[in-house]
Amino acid sequence: MDIDALHSTLLSITVVSEKVRAARETLSATADAPASLGKFLSEVESDLRIAKATLGGELGFSLCPRCWPPELVAADLDGQLNCPVCGQISYEQAA
Repeated sequence: MDIDALHSTLLSITVVSEKVRAARETLSATADAPASLGKFLSEVESDLRIAKATLGGELGFSLCPRCWPPELVAADLDGQLNCPVCGQISYEQAA
């Protein structure tokens, strides 16, 4: 298993997911955007987030147990695990 390639893939999925989310939010703000395009972008965003969580889990990253799809959690300078989406600490940290 090439960890560097897997890590690079995870980063790419994360970047694309954020770009799709931003495009969907921009389209939602405009009244003339077709609803089917917004729905399509929502589905793509969800699929990318699931792929990111799956790959992150396989690489051993911590995942937020409160979010769906699960989000990768990051440790701050104090070692606290925080979810960038819901802002909560993980169950593992709380236990």
